[in-house]
Amino acid sequence: MKQLVSSVFLLMSVVTSFLLNPESANASRENILYQSELDYPPFKYDQNGYPAGFDLDLTRLLFEEDKYSIYYSFDAWEKVYAKLNNKEVDTVGLMAVLDERKGEVSYSKPIMKTTTGIFARTHFEEEVTLNTLSSYRIGVGAGQYTEQQLKSELGITDYSTFLTVQEGMHALREGKIDLLFENQHVVNYLMIREAMSDEIRMVLGGLYPVDFAYGIRKDSPELVSYLNSRITQVQGDPLFEELYQRYFFTHSDHYNEKIRNRYITAAVLIVISAIVGSILIRLYINRLRRTLQGEREFSNDVLKHANLFIWAVKADGRTVRLNQYAERLIGITEEQAEDRPYDELEGMCDNYPELLQMLDEALNMQFAVDREVILKRSEGEGTIALLFRTTSIQGLEGDLDVFVLAGMDIQERKESEIKLQNSYQELEATYEELTAAQEELADNYKKLLDNQELLARNEERYRLVTEASNGGIWEIDLIHNKNYYSPRWFQLLGYEEEDQVNRDMLSDLIHPDDAVVYAREIGKACAELRSLLECEFRLRMKHGEYHWFLARGKIVFDTNGEPQRMTGSIIDIHELKLSQDRLHYMAYYDELSGLPNRHYFMRELENFSETPDRHAALFFIDTDNFKYVNDTLGHKAGDLLLAATSKRLSEAIGSGDMLFRLGGDEFVIMLEGIREAAQAERYAEKLIEMFKEPFYIQGSELYISVSIGISLYPQNGTDPEELLKNADMAMYAAKEAGKGKYMVFTPAFQHAFYERVQLEKYLRQAVQNGELLLHYQPQVDLNSERISGFEALVRWNSPELGFVSPLNFIKVAEDSRLIIPIGAWVLKEACRFGKRLQDEGYGDFLIGVNISVIQLLQDDFADHVQEVLRETGLKPQYLELEITESTIMESFDEMVASLTVLRDLGISIALDDFGTGYSSLGYLKQMPITTLKIDKSFIEQVPDEGDSRSLARAIVLIGRKMGLKVVAEGVETQRQLQYIKRSRCDVIQGYLISRPVPEQDALALAGSSLRLDI
Repeated sequence: MKQLVSSVFLLMSVVTSFLLNPESANASRENILYQSELDYPPFKYDQNGYPAGFDLDLTRLLFEEDKYSIYYSFDAWEKVYAKLNNKEVDTVGLMAVLDERKGEVSYSKPIMKTTTGIFARTHFEEEVTLNTLSSYRIGVGAGQYTEQQLKSELGITDYSTFLTVQEGMHALREGKIDLLFENQHVVNYLMIREAMSDEIRMVLGGLYPVDFAYGIRKDSPELVSYLNSRITQVQGDPLFEELYQRYFFTHSDHYNEKIRNRYITAAVLIVISAIVGSILIRLYINRLRRTLQGEREFSNDVLKHANLFIWAVKADGRTVRLNQYAERLIGITEEQAEDRPYDELEGMCDNYPELLQMLDEALNMQFAVDREVILKRSEGEGTIALLFRTTSIQGLEGDLDVFVLAGMDIQERKESEIKLQNSYQELEATYEELTAAQEELADNYKKLLDNQELLARNEERYRLVTEASNGGIWEIDLIHNKNYYSPRWFQLLGYEEEDQVNRDMLSDLIHPDDAVVYAREIGKACAELRSLLECEFRLRMKHGEYHWFLARGKIVFDTNGEPQRMTGSIIDIHELKLSQDRLHYMAYYDELSGLPNRHYFMRELENFSETPDRHAALFFIDTDNFKYVNDTLGHKAGDLLLAATSKRLSEAIGSGDMLFRLGGDEFVIMLEGIREAAQAERYAEKLIEMFKEPFYIQGSELYISVSIGISLYPQNGTDPEELLKNADMAMYAAKEAGKGKYMVFTPAFQHAFYERVQLEKYLRQAVQNGELLLHYQPQVDLNSERISGFEALVRWNSPELGFVSPLNFIKVAEDSRLIIPIGAWVLKEACRFGKRLQDEGYGDFLIGVNISVIQLLQDDFADHVQEVLRETGLKPQYLELEITESTIMESFDEMVASLTVLRDLGISIALDDFGTGYSSLGYLKQMPITTLKIDKSFIEQVPDEGDSRSLARAIVLIGRKMGLKVVAEGVETQRQLQYIKRSRCDVIQGYLISRPVPEQDALALAGSSLRLDI
């Protein structure tokens, strides 16, 4: 993979140099072979499939484009150094300058100086020194100069090696090693890039400084001189400093040295000024000394008497100052603590761990800000609250930093806060009590008002309910046979209040189909002593139409359990029932065709399977090439075709059979009573025959065939889902066998279906993981007897499946539409290969690429082809797109328009497998093609002197009459070659010349002087 990346990077460098600077590309420039390893960030590393890093960017900056052409390549470090030593490359980029290498290679002047560091996990607490290093598990980069340092400088031979620094850092983080001995620049860069700063820290650094410079082959002193002069120029350029800071996040040594020189110059000027002014300020200094002495005495008084806790320590933890206030609190005098590590002072670890923790953090440059600590007084007088901060200051004598722990007495403030908090809590509790009392008072007042209002409203509630309710109120006195109906009850039925409605008339109003239900509910309520009644039924309106009503009522019983009175209401639910019917239709019927849908089908199949000893056959029907109608004529025409298909299928079923539309262009017919497969097959043949008649859609005559899968109940399953799935598998097998076929399910289909699903899964992985590759089969021009072009053929060697034939996975790719990304990749790779042939001096060759109908139907296909040509730099006249005859006939008008655009750009269009698609000569004249490719089936039978010979010659004659180039495919024998030669074909292709071969072998063929033995 790395070699592939380096090759692509090399090609891009050459092409980019040519495109950006054509004049310099034509000028005489010296070629520089540059090689380096690729896994040593930030010097060089792989970034999203392309090489990057400080090393590569600096090399482009150093070598001037008008003088040198750089050819990049990458390999493992041991191989890279061996090639430099053997003078196979010119320079190796930045490498460590070691004495043992100087006899083998030359060096440029140093670019930078790097040091070695020792790194551990953040929580690694053991003390590490160079003397104790051998007692830990150590990791180092394999073959790097750091490994030599580990052995030569420290005498350590027991260690682990890693191919890359990243691997070593991951091993350190995972605890496989204790310490990593490696280049500080590299590890610091990776800690930031891979977000490991919280997991890894440096325990020792600045070890064994080493210069980094360009390694140059021993016999190129002129290259050494050139690089040295360019390094001197570039290091003074701001671009170099910007590049250095981008990768190492700091300034370069050259920049720091320049800044130091400026400071030195400024210092010299200051010294001179100081000498000149020393006489003038000498008297002033004496005065300042007296003032300073007074300030010091004042500061000491402040430190002694102010309530400030001051504890100052050096970087090694030794105490340099402890003021009197701190002495009183912790019980240790400044004399006892002076020049002693703070963690060794008696009683500190047990009594004041918070202070030690803040000092530890400060020494690690983690400073506390306003950290509140409760300290125990040493005199035993309780505790005191202090607010601490830590910081670092420069030592008075110019020594290392001094770390200061400063605390301020906040005991009075804390006590005030506690008092204030207690007061607040008391106030809050009082407020809550008042709020609760107020709410209780408001509730009582509201209840009083509600009770008054309730008393007033109870008297008129019944009247208002009766008048305002949308339902009709009724009451039946079962003892005295008296009825009451509210005015709304009469309105709902269209009657007037004057109309006499008794119990007998009410019975006449109920729909005859609902009378039994109504009587049953009344009887059950009375017999079971249920007080509530609810029933839906239809009542006849005054105008004679029946409407749906919902009756809810209550039955009053006497002490003996006998019903006395019924009262309740009726609500008009007619529109609701109609809506429910519409929703039921929408849930179980297809809107476009009016046929029962999948939900209806699954319910019917479940009901059917509940009855034993029944037989049926399912016919899973799918139209062939329906998607092309949608793509070419539009979705409206597609909907019309689906409606016409539904109607034709409806004509084929009997009264006891059922037809369903599952969705899209999929239908299911269920025939009861089918026991044998032979019966189902005869019916399927009848269906297929019906579809031989054309459809007339929007003035177009369309021929649509169907593929049918058959499953039998119960032979092929009793579960509805299983039975439908098996019919679907059989339909898929019918499609695989060709259009207009039927298949009866067999268990073998499950295996084939599983294999197809697995093949699609692995093919998706192949597209994502870059497992596909191209082979190229040469084409020979019969006039020159030399190779004139190559046809690009995709191949797939799966890690799981092994080599997979294109005959197997291309069909799966088209069905799953994976052919779109695959085809785009093939087109780009083939064009890149064609441009490579030109750039590397092999010549101009025509590159043939096979195009699927799925790709051609994409709206932006022509734009995509042009974009690929722009990206790769291949001119249109060197690209030939191959389309099969059957493909273009499936959607003729749409494809012809797209192909015409491409042909007008200068791209060749070849009609592949000509003679097998049954297209008429009228269609052939309309196709925007430039080439005819004779199918190999017409070439294979040449020795038999049969009809195929005449057909092949006829095809050549047709092509010549139309001004087309004619290519013969599948030429495998000398006899076939002689025949093709006599037939006056233009170009031949086949195993007699070469099988399809990988890119490198194709380059070898292109560079050879291959001639045919005619």
